[in-house]
Amino acid sequence: MTIIEYQKKCYRDYKKSINYPEQYTYLYGNPIQPVVPVETAIGKVMVVGAYPSARFYTVDSVREVPLYDSDAPFSNETYFDGSRLRSNPSGQELNEVILEQIGVRREECWITDLVKVFLFNEDQVNRYKKLGKGNMVENRSLFMDYGKRSIDWLKEEIDLADPRVIILLGSEVIRTILDVSETEARKMMMGEMFDMEISWKAYNIMCLPHPKILMKKISKNPWPLKFEVSIAPQARKEIKKLLR
Repeated sequence: MTIIEYQKKCYRDYKKSINYPEQYTYLYGNPIQPVVPVETAIGKVMVVGAYPSARFYTVDSVREVPLYDSDAPFSNETYFDGSRLRSNPSGQELNEVILEQIGVRREECWITDLVKVFLFNEDQVNRYKKLGKGNMVENRSLFMDYGKRSIDWLKEEIDLADPRVIILLGSEVIRTILDVSETEARKMMMGEMFDMEISWKAYNIMCLPHPKILMKKISKNPWPLKFEVSIAPQARKEIKKLLR
């Protein structure tokens, strides 16, 4: 299978394969579609996030309303949201908080998400209710269910990408793919490399905190300092050995 064949297949078949409700649409009826990988470097670094962001707008004075799919996982796109120009924060967070710190260029990456459709949390559902769409149901809590059904899709991507290292971002992704507890997942987010057999081949795996948790620089969150002092230097050293 080629990359374009995979992209077409994923876009066409993914929602049905994970039992994502077809009737889920954005506020104005736009369908929620799979966000397929578009940055697809071969033989380098695969980055696996949780699920795609969306494009958020201000609607009738209600801010941060998801209205359309992003154009790619961890998108860098810039758009006008009804009140200002903005960039999708997920792309900037990946670039500045993770990749720059571990010495990886974005063009060296196959960038994807485990779950490939946008998921609505309670706050987003409540914003829809304020705007008159009361039939939307929260599905963020179903991430791990959708994630388990998405693992075969990820395996197909891994076969295509043939990465030197697979970086799993965040405890939810780690728990779902590696089938470990939350406590174990957090212990694994230290920037160290280990082997895992996927589709009959051993791959180098690295677990890192999700960039969102690294952005929360509050006294009760130890991850930003831990990442700067120990995790990122360790990851940088491991990746440098692999990619040199």
